[in-house]
Amino acid sequence: MKRRISFILVVTMMAIALWACDTKAKKEDADTAEQKTETVVEEKEETAPAGEPEYAYTAVQYDSDYQYFDGRIKCVQLTDDSHPALKEAVDKYFSESIQQFNKSCESYLEDSKKANQQLSKDQEDNVGAENEYVYDYTAYYSYDISCQVTRCDDKMLSIKIDEYSYTGGAHGTTNEYGVTFDAKTGDILENSSFDGFKDIVKEEILNRIDNSSEEATSSLFDDYKDTIDYHFDGGFATLGVYYNERGIVVAFEQAEIVPYAAGIPTFNIPYSKLVGFDEKYLPEGDFYTAEIPSNGFAEMVDVNGDGKETPVYLETISDEDLGDSYILHIGDDTIENGGDDAYYMCSPMFVHSSTGNYFILDCTGMSDWHTTYLYNADKNYTLVQSISGNITEISDGKCTIQAKVDAFGSWGAKKEYTYDGNGFVTTDKVDNLDNLPSKGDDAIGITLLKKLTYTDKDGNQQTLSKGTVIYPTVLDGDKLEFMTEDGAESGYFTFEYKDGVRYVDGVSEYDLFADMPYAG
Repeated sequence: MKRRISFILVVTMMAIALWACDTKAKKEDADTAEQKTETVVEEKEETAPAGEPEYAYTAVQYDSDYQYFDGRIKCVQLTDDSHPALKEAVDKYFSESIQQFNKSCESYLEDSKKANQQLSKDQEDNVGAENEYVYDYTAYYSYDISCQVTRCDDKMLSIKIDEYSYTGGAHGTTNEYGVTFDAKTGDILENSSFDGFKDIVKEEILNRIDNSSEEATSSLFDDYKDTIDYHFDGGFATLGVYYNERGIVVAFEQAEIVPYAAGIPTFNIPYSKLVGFDEKYLPEGDFYTAEIPSNGFAEMVDVNGDGKETPVYLETISDEDLGDSYILHIGDDTIENGGDDAYYMCSPMFVHSSTGNYFILDCTGMSDWHTTYLYNADKNYTLVQSISGNITEISDGKCTIQAKVDAFGSWGAKKEYTYDGNGFVTTDKVDNLDNLPSKGDDAIGITLLKKLTYTDKDGNQQTLSKGTVIYPTVLDGDKLEFMTEDGAESGYFTFEYKDGVRYVDGVSEYDLFADMPYAG
């Protein structure tokens, strides 16, 4: 199974018709789902190994003409017929989720209208007053539900769900929880069914806190232990719970044991700690990853595979002039990474693979440029390689790395790599831009200011007219492949790079395209 890295949300889109669960929801609730949702279709996931369910993500947009509220829910759909019970259960779950989502959106929509009506009245009532401009703003509301499959095999399908609402103020509110299915029966595995391990999990969480950096522990609320006791006295039902290939993940609410700025505290407890865990739900193979929190809390890691755990935590050293640098503490050992004044974030993880044990640090710089550092944990944490980009998916000895490329704008381009103690290796010759128009709002198009001659898929010369919007999809040296939004036109054109400018048939990129993306 591929491990999708949670610090980078990566969605592959599937070109399909109206999704089954949305259709079902419309039949069950015509006043809600049929009128209020608009499906954004997405691309199919790559073929999974035999026995492992295949799935895709779909996005459903709340349908409203009111410009000061928007809502979106992302869902999971099984795309194979080899797990009928699971497929039916997942469809049912997300069908019901869409109906509830629509009801919530209706409430947020009405609240946002009332808020703006009151603001208009307050502004009108205070014309000429000293505080006249206090009310000179618009209340934008939003409600978004996203999801990420964290484990998918022939035993268990587990999905992490993030629910975000914004109703004004400095920030919104995020609630993180999970839903887990028995892959064979489709039954939802309720959190309470694992309450027999609550004491073990609680002890592991407290142990990690005790081994964390002073910076992290000093941020804990004075009554954090009382809060933890409360949750575990009641069992897992009061916590966010989901699973990955390593073990159970427990999430506390935002601003519950640490301040809002510290994010959502999560703790990943290995199956090896859960003595008596039902073997039919234990994953096959030894590969796993362990994400190290960026906020200084410790992760307990069996670094050498000898059964002994070592506390690992990240220390951030800030300098207003030089930028952030980072020290990864691994017991008494350290990995120092920094000195680049552009870095402002570091996301570390441990990888246990058949090719060895590694620490991988994803360091984020200005405009969201990433550098990934690979360290060999089996050879005194030696730096093996640094590479431009960040890992978006990783499995045993293989990974996907996304890096930025420049071609009539800046784009995120993916390539498939293998990795071992010698570094990263790829045979990919092209940069896949992951920019299919079927991705909806996530895809980026650029508009022609002049006509463009290109080569179609049959090798024939064709011409696009001024005003056409194209979506670059593959960069292959000096050749750029693209398609139009409706998919009716696709092909490639070549360009020449000279003195920092790209030219197509002698026409500068700035004269040929409008609104080229250079965003971070």
